[in-house]
Amino acid sequence: MTSQTTKVGWIGLGAMGSGMASSLVSQGYTVKAYDVWKPSLEAVVQAGAVGCETPPKAAEGVQVLGLMVVNAVQVEDVLFGSGKVAEVLQQDAVIICFSTVPPSFLVTIAERLEALGKNIGLCDCPVSGGSTRASTGELAIMSSGTPSSISRAEPVLSALTRPPVGALSVVGDKVGKASDYKLINQVFCAVQIASQGEVIALAKNWGLNVRLVYNVVRGASGDSFMFGHRVPWSLNHDGIPKSAMTIISKDIGIVMDESRLLGFPAPLCSVTEQVFTAGIGAGLAREDDGCISKLWERFGGQPIAEKGSVEEEEEKAKELNISPSTTSKEEQKVLVVGLGAIGLPIAQALHNGGIDVLGYDVNMENLDRFSGGGGKVTSDVLKASEDARTVLFVTNTAKQIEGVLFGLDGKSGIASTLPKDSIIIICSTISPSEATNLQTRLDGLSNNIQIIDAPVSGGPSRASTGELSIFASGPTEALEKAHFILSTLSSATKDKKNLHYIPGGLGSGSKVKLINNLLASIHLAVAAEGMAFAKYKNMDTEKVFEVVRGGAAYSYMMVDRVPRMFNPPSTPHSATTTLVKDLTLVINEAKKCNTPLFLGQAALQQFTKAVSKGWGGEDDSSLGRLWEDMGVSLKL
Repeated sequence: MTSQTTKVGWIGLGAMGSGMASSLVSQGYTVKAYDVWKPSLEAVVQAGAVGCETPPKAAEGVQVLGLMVVNAVQVEDVLFGSGKVAEVLQQDAVIICFSTVPPSFLVTIAERLEALGKNIGLCDCPVSGGSTRASTGELAIMSSGTPSSISRAEPVLSALTRPPVGALSVVGDKVGKASDYKLINQVFCAVQIASQGEVIALAKNWGLNVRLVYNVVRGASGDSFMFGHRVPWSLNHDGIPKSAMTIISKDIGIVMDESRLLGFPAPLCSVTEQVFTAGIGAGLAREDDGCISKLWERFGGQPIAEKGSVEEEEEKAKELNISPSTTSKEEQKVLVVGLGAIGLPIAQALHNGGIDVLGYDVNMENLDRFSGGGGKVTSDVLKASEDARTVLFVTNTAKQIEGVLFGLDGKSGIASTLPKDSIIIICSTISPSEATNLQTRLDGLSNNIQIIDAPVSGGPSRASTGELSIFASGPTEALEKAHFILSTLSSATKDKKNLHYIPGGLGSGSKVKLINNLLASIHLAVAAEGMAFAKYKNMDTEKVFEVVRGGAAYSYMMVDRVPRMFNPPSTPHSATTTLVKDLTLVINEAKKCNTPLFLGQAALQQFTKAVSKGWGGEDDSSLGRLWEDMGVSLKL
């Protein structure tokens, strides 16, 4: 069959269905369409489809029937209930069910169709990609069914998944298999849609420019397809319906029905189901799912929607424009405090960049490693600080920074010996309030010692190559002095800028870093949960990863961490305890501005459980092992 000869029936013309049907018309297909909502039908007719008054009329004389109705109840009603479409379909026709429905439901439908004796094929073909890609025929479609059914449906499926953006993945020879893949896909999508609402609500309540946060996170580890795609809906919605809240609520409901049926614990999905249920209960049923952030506004949070045009708001969202000071490279002397997993490669990168670096650590082995690579070290931090114009901290906690600065007695730390006008760069992840408290104590010394809050992201590998992401904030004068040092640690890569100067004063950099890490932690937690669920359902996890990684389920953390779950590293890239610390910080800070972090708290519980099992020092991808006591191992 080709587009010139295939007649297509189409039932269901919502935001996705209308775009798909119109796309087929634009490619030369004859499409007979029906929907209960007349304006939707009229719009598709204007695009060239043949309008039908009833479902049977849309099914008469077609070789392929597309169903894009809301749920399983409507599929059954159209085929065997009031619609009576199964009776009307001709011999050897094929039905493509694009709706997201429970996998077991389609098995029953296939059996009922077979009983009719008309060789009516059924293809299980849930879709992903959104209304825009539906209208251009560039969807991602997961398909399963008998080879005969897939063959008959293939021209239509190919027309709806045009490359390079679209993709058709045949994942099995039985109906239900593709819905299994879509179910796992929606685990990631639903959690990531909810999480972006949660974090931009926090950003707004924290006093940050949400568009600036959005722009920064897009190039960091907290990025995901849903973050990139949905946040703009909350910021500056164009008024055109795209993906109703009720649809994703229905999809995550299917996920939870399946998890409860099989006895699989899915904590991130469970919380997400409740978030969308709360959103609909709060009157958001008619909103697009990306606007779930409005739920936090109902809790008394700040309105997130922007007032100006996108162009005007982008102008407001610019980062600080920092001009480097005239200090030469030869004059840059840096005392690096903390030569651990991140501190050591940071010190080495600065040393390799021609900066005079002196390393300090309480651990002698760390000092030996730096000196063994040609670096200068000291065991007397007080003496070393006497001529240090810049001190760079890469410790685990703010308490450790406080101890070095002020000593146990509040007087014997390096703050009393540092030269006047020195700068302190804090690359550790600490809370915004801890950064400002440290500055307040320094201000009492009247030496004009200024703190730069510059947390980093990227791990030891990127630290060693000088390609860290850095979120820096503080006084402009101090940022100018530190520019050469920070830029040495964060050289721009081919695809992105790594050094970000965040407006808003000291603490703003930590806010952005904590928001990024909140997203990254949730994405990592759902990556573990989704892949473990797939394995529990006896799915091919490598195939699942291959199918979902490039579509709407994508997140940086999924793509980066799932391979480590399959093949655990011998040494940790990023310790599990690090994310426990960061999540604890952000949750405690969110309480101060009355912003509940439902998904963040659920993720923290997962990481805390991993630490309780003794995996705190292991790679954070060890989270994928939490279901091993149920016989679920993600190791290949």
